[in-house]
Formats: sequence, structure tokens, C-alpha cells
Amino acid sequence: MEHLFYSFWWLLFPIGFFVYGAWSQWLDYRRSKDRLELLRNYASQGKEPPPELVRAIRREEEEEDDAYGPYDRYGRYRRRYARRYWRHSPYWAWRTAIVTGAVALGFWIASEYSGLSDVEGIFRLVAIILTCVSGGHAVAALFATTFRGK
Repeated sequence: MEHLFYSFWWLLFPIGFFVYGAWSQWLDYRRSKDRLELLRNYASQGKEPPPELVRAIRREEEEEDDAYGPYDRYGRYRRRYARRYWRHSPYWAWRTAIVTGAVALGFWIASEYSGLSDVEGIFRLVAIILTCVSGGHAVAALFATTFRGK
């Protein structure tokens, strides 16, 4: 059991991010559920809800809508459009190529200077694969920059 935690200590970070994301989503869900329940109670009693509550809900919706900027022309598909627009933009392509290249460089350095004979071949194999992937991303970024908007 000690070997498991010694070898896989790095898994604490992705698990922690997953737990934090799930907690954040659950809190957002509870907040919207509580506001909806409050509005439902006012409606069932036949009373007008306080303007502060209505303003808070509207402000939250407007902030959500403003987060997508000028890409609102697709109506209910604006989130998907904004996500895909940035995913296929030259900025995103160059960013992916640079980050993948940096990780490949890290594996090249680790394969040369690790001092561990067991992992040298594995690091070199990962470095070769990531170098090829980075080169592919660089070519895609070059095409995305050259043929942008055509």
C-alpha cells in the first residue's frame, strides 16, 4: 500500500481538481435551485417577488450571456459556437503547438539527464512521440494562420 502512494502521488492533483470542480458545480446547482424555490414560493402565495431577487437573477443571466461576447448570433448554440470558434482559431493552434513542444522538450531533457537507466528509454519514446505531435500541431497552426477565414 505504501508503494502505491509513493508511485502515484501525482494523482492527488487531478483528483483534487476533479473534486473541486464537482463541488463548485454542486454549489452553483444549489444556488440556482434555492432561488427557483424562492420564486416558486412567492408565486404560490400570489405575492410579487422582491425586486432585488429578480435583479440578482437577471444580473446572473446577463453575466452568463455577456461571457460569450459577440458570438451570440446563434441563439441557443452560442456556447458551442464560441467554444468551437476558439478551438479552431490560429491562436489556439499555436498555443497547442507551443505547449506540446515544451512538454516534449521536458521529456528530452529528462531522458538525457535523469540518471535512471530504467526510465531513459521510456522518456525518449515519449519525447519522440510528443515531438511528432508538436510538429503536427505546428503544421496545423501554420495552415490555420495562412488560410484563416477562407
